[in-house]
Amino acid sequence: MKPPTAESDRKVPRTGDHSGVSDCSGMDAKENHQARNYFAGLEVLLGFGNQMCLFTFISIIQRMFTILMDKPFVGELMGVRFRINKISWTKAFSRRRFMAETLLSVGVEKLWNLLVRESERFQGVQEQFNELKTDLNMLRCFLEDAEAKKQTSAMVRNTVKEIKEIVYDAEDIVEIFLLKEELGKTSSIRNSVQRFSYDIVKRRGLAFDMKAISKRISKVIRDMLSLGVQQKNVEQLVGYLAEEDSSQVVSITGMGGIGKTTLARQVFNHETVKNNFAGLAWVCVSQQFTREYVWQTILRKLRPEYKVLEMTEDEVQEELVRLLGTQKTLIVLDDIWREGDWDIIKPMFPQAKGWKVLLTTRNEGVALRAHPKCFTFKPDCLTLEECWKIFRRIAFPRKDTNDLKVDEMEEMGKKMIKRCGGLPLAVKVLGGLLAAQYTLHQWKRIYEHIGSHIVGGTTLNGDNNSLVYYVLSLSFEELPSCLKHCFLYLAHFPEDYLVDVEKLSYYWAAEGILNAESYERTSIRDVADGYIEELVKRNMVVSERDGRTLRYEKCHLHDMMREVCLLKANEENFLQIINGTSTANSESSCKSRRLALHQLDRTFNVEREMNNPKLRSLLVILKDKRTDWMAPDLCFTRLKLMRVLDLSRVQFEGGKLPSSIGNLIHLKYLSLYMAHITHLPSSMRKLKLLLYLNLCVHKRYSIYMPNFLKEMRELTNLFLPVKIHDKVKMELGNLVNLETLENFSTEHGSVKDFQGMTRLKVLSILFNGKGCTMETLSSSLSELKHLENLTIYDDYKLYAPTNDEGFFLDCKNLKQLKLSIYMRRLPDAQRFPSHLTSITLSGCCLEEDPMPILEKLLHLYDVSLLNKSFCGSRMVCSAGGFPQLKKLILSTLYEWHEWIVKEGSMQLLHSLTILNCRKLTELPDGLRFITSLEELDMNTHTLEFWKKLSRGGEEYYKIQHIPRLNIV
Repeated sequence: MKPPTAESDRKVPRTGDHSGVSDCSGMDAKENHQARNYFAGLEVLLGFGNQMCLFTFISIIQRMFTILMDKPFVGELMGVRFRINKISWTKAFSRRRFMAETLLSVGVEKLWNLLVRESERFQGVQEQFNELKTDLNMLRCFLEDAEAKKQTSAMVRNTVKEIKEIVYDAEDIVEIFLLKEELGKTSSIRNSVQRFSYDIVKRRGLAFDMKAISKRISKVIRDMLSLGVQQKNVEQLVGYLAEEDSSQVVSITGMGGIGKTTLARQVFNHETVKNNFAGLAWVCVSQQFTREYVWQTILRKLRPEYKVLEMTEDEVQEELVRLLGTQKTLIVLDDIWREGDWDIIKPMFPQAKGWKVLLTTRNEGVALRAHPKCFTFKPDCLTLEECWKIFRRIAFPRKDTNDLKVDEMEEMGKKMIKRCGGLPLAVKVLGGLLAAQYTLHQWKRIYEHIGSHIVGGTTLNGDNNSLVYYVLSLSFEELPSCLKHCFLYLAHFPEDYLVDVEKLSYYWAAEGILNAESYERTSIRDVADGYIEELVKRNMVVSERDGRTLRYEKCHLHDMMREVCLLKANEENFLQIINGTSTANSESSCKSRRLALHQLDRTFNVEREMNNPKLRSLLVILKDKRTDWMAPDLCFTRLKLMRVLDLSRVQFEGGKLPSSIGNLIHLKYLSLYMAHITHLPSSMRKLKLLLYLNLCVHKRYSIYMPNFLKEMRELTNLFLPVKIHDKVKMELGNLVNLETLENFSTEHGSVKDFQGMTRLKVLSILFNGKGCTMETLSSSLSELKHLENLTIYDDYKLYAPTNDEGFFLDCKNLKQLKLSIYMRRLPDAQRFPSHLTSITLSGCCLEEDPMPILEKLLHLYDVSLLNKSFCGSRMVCSAGGFPQLKKLILSTLYEWHEWIVKEGSMQLLHSLTILNCRKLTELPDGLRFITSLEELDMNTHTLEFWKKLSRGGEEYYKIQHIPRLNIV
């Protein structure tokens, strides 16, 4: 079959062009003429708003409907759509089992043809429709090589599988829309304009779905580019690590931006590596690290169930030596800078040879210091052909080639990439920079900038990476003003720090970086997500969207990009950073409007900086979670312009927050997360402009707080303390703008306050029966129509309702639910929201098997049964149950010993975790029918059980199809 071209065979009707109507088979010439006139009349009438026009519009719709419904092609088309969707629904249920990957290209072609054939039906969502078609066209290009490579490459094979899921979902969305449209033609549109309103809502929903699919495709395309990583390099390193007798230390060495970390990440995620090593751990070392931090990070990755932060350094070292001496483990130490750094870390490694280390560094001496026989791998720079292939796909994502002089642009692009030195990061950033330039004049300006830099011989830092840094710097200069400030804000954070995008969005909003008018129409978080997306597109920020929320949750900077960020922040006096006891920018200490404190010495006195009346933000960022800074008598009297104040993990003398904080009347962001505080001052009632307030102080303290929250009517995010003094009462009824409310206590507040919180999306409740009943709580929650995430828990289990009395959830948009309250049995499936995707049960002490109820919730994506959530002995998963389940965690179920899984259950399950279930001595036979299962993590409590599950054991046949097994 010849691939479809970018031009549709059927012309999409434009304004004034109604020729598309004539394609309706069965109409004669006269009726075609009538139909075109009706469409022309609609265009005129929709420009006016009077009532007469509205009735005329309805009349035209009725007459058009009469002509169309009399034609045989409409009934035939509806029948075809019914058959197609019946096939599509069946396929959605069984495609993972029966569809071979070799049919993927056919699937893409089928979806393409469907979009082209029905292009006329997508008026009103044309932008999203064209974007989806363009993305599909790019996928077809990628698949030309992917089909040939997937048999030998696990990375390509997994990507092909992901594309397949996207194609199926896109096809379902399009076909269901078309079916609804056909069904709508037989509805009450003849008698009412309501159908017209419904059609607008339907098309808005389609636009959103198409946008979501396009974002998923864009992510796959970025993954498939695999910038700077040639598959042969991955396979070579994987093979070397898998050899038993090879060196214990493998190093990837090269200049910044050549792709060391990307290559290491591909090796780390390779199926062969996962199958060869029982333990895997990745840690970013950075320039300013502590041995304790590195050791703790490694142990947390190897043993997530350990309370590592409560262990001493000697205990951590002892446990690491034991683990590395008894199991095969791969540890990646990313970005080691100095030769002496290895000497600091190495005491955790035993003499035994079960472990291996993969390290990345710019300094070749580090590898030789680690091991005299270290295997050193130096990635090659990209060839010009490879550079061009990467650059072209980024710089020309979906431009209309008819309106741009692409040939001239390509010629300039080929000249510019020669200056990138074959470094993937430079090519990637240059492509992202030019992708945002839409005219030939803009391209020429960038081209001349780079040319003058080469001729003039100017440098940023005098080394061989001069041009690379210039390209990165140029990408900053070309940003819009608002994005420049967003990017510079990332200079606040330490090297290799994973930034929480939720918090970052409120930093931006508090300082006025986000457009206030934008988040009047939508949420601050959504606006910030768009800003992050722009920075990701330009390859200036590293981040990926969450698979379910489609939001960016975490982000960070490449180390070279961070150097540029710090350089620009210094040039513009944007920020002062203090690390330890030294001031990194003492020259501007009295002028900077922003102050970031990292890894402070306990004796450090910040009083001089606090006297700066121009200070707008103060962020205390302690990367080591065990580190607390004892603040002296902080005085906020002079800081009347302060917008952002983050005092997370700070200790206050006497446990009291200074009353002078009430002077910060412009403050919009305040965080006291894990701070050591017992009393909050009444002066906080003056902070009426706060958008974000985190009062979740250290759990060891019971906090006293006056009733000042009712004054903070602008709040959108509120995090309350877990422990509150008995006499405290809170009035929250005025907080009508809240979108997130955490740790609400039914003892200290009234659930009736929920009535006005119509924008609430995230809610967690401390419920112990004091102040309200379960029935009252459920009734109040039913008012929250936009609620998406709900947690109800009672750590003390003071309230023990009988069975499921009074429990129901009428929250139609609820997606995630966590319950940690005593209940003998789960409510019937009908009492749960129909679109629930995630449920976590903990400490519920259920006496009856929860599976028969949970498996009927058709949209569940992941299920977690934790910490005595089930106290029975037997669980059964039925055939056809859990049709969408991808992740299942069963942990600390002490009485559970029998599990039956029927064939046909959990057919999409991807990840299974079973921990601390001591009486379970046999896995169900039905696991062997779950062919989608990719990983099993499990700890056994008897040597006999472990042997049965090991290769050659009597139960190994049940799990032998699972690629990644981690059974200890």
